[in-house]
Amino acid sequence: MFNKKNSIITVTVLLVILLIAGYLYEQGEARAYLGETQGKSININQVNYNYELYGQGDYTVIVNGSAGESLLHRQALKEKFEGKARLLFYDRPGYPSSEGEFKTPEDVAKDLHFMFRKFGFDMKFIFVGEEYGSLVMEEYIKLYPEEVIGGIFINPLGQSVGSEEIKRYVDRETASFFSKKILGYVGLPRLLQNMGIIDFYNQTSFRSQEEKEKYANVMLSREMMAVVEQELNVLTESKPDPIKPSILGSSPLIVMTSEKNKVEFNQENYLLYSDDSELFIYADSIKDLGFQQPEDIVSMLNGLVDKLIRQSFR
Repeated sequence: MFNKKNSIITVTVLLVILLIAGYLYEQGEARAYLGETQGKSININQVNYNYELYGQGDYTVIVNGSAGESLLHRQALKEKFEGKARLLFYDRPGYPSSEGEFKTPEDVAKDLHFMFRKFGFDMKFIFVGEEYGSLVMEEYIKLYPEEVIGGIFINPLGQSVGSEEIKRYVDRETASFFSKKILGYVGLPRLLQNMGIIDFYNQTSFRSQEEKEKYANVMLSREMMAVVEQELNVLTESKPDPIKPSILGSSPLIVMTSEKNKVEFNQENYLLYSDDSELFIYADSIKDLGFQQPEDIVSMLNGLVDKLIRQSFR
């Protein structure tokens, strides 16, 4: 029974069974974790945008997240936010929860404008743009400056797109994507992470093991890695738009960055957008500010909303 031919057949069958089991495991887990971001949807220019409105108030804050922003980023902000405003979160085209082809930051900004009109919003917004999301925020300011009454740039990169520094940044962020995506067909990276054999996110801070598990399982999904890679490639292939000084007039603007990134990515230039701008420096060791340290962002945002409320009474 156990001749060489039968042994090869047995090993081959077992290998095929393992590969099929790994594929089914990957598909099931990916669907479960990516499905958590589902909210409401609205169709704008052939894209079904997944979005969520949180909170109440006279002002609307448009949150443009970093590449790979997850439910945990949003939850961290919502838990700390106490301002008299509502937060609008949305998933850009290409993300699993928004149905439609990938779009440039300029096209996304135009879609947002039509979306807000469709909602019937008062066309006066506070914008928050982190990392890749800062490109969308820049485009909106360029196209509709009269609609932006305040904003916060968090580690903005738009003024350095196409530079060698950006290319090194993207290389660091995507260095492991190729192997993770290939092995991800059969769920191997996810399995190794969940079993504690390998920790791909030991440099990222989490408030609990449950948060870490959710974050890892979202970011190890091939669909998420593909769109993150696509967005980050925009950073290397684009050219910076020159900033028009004082285009926002005296609308309050905050730039949040580290000392290192401030220099490396020309981020002090963003202060030129407004006559009422300030720079906030956070520690260089923080890699993912929005998720790991939401209290800094929320503190700035609460203060900005309060400032706008006080100005409205003058």
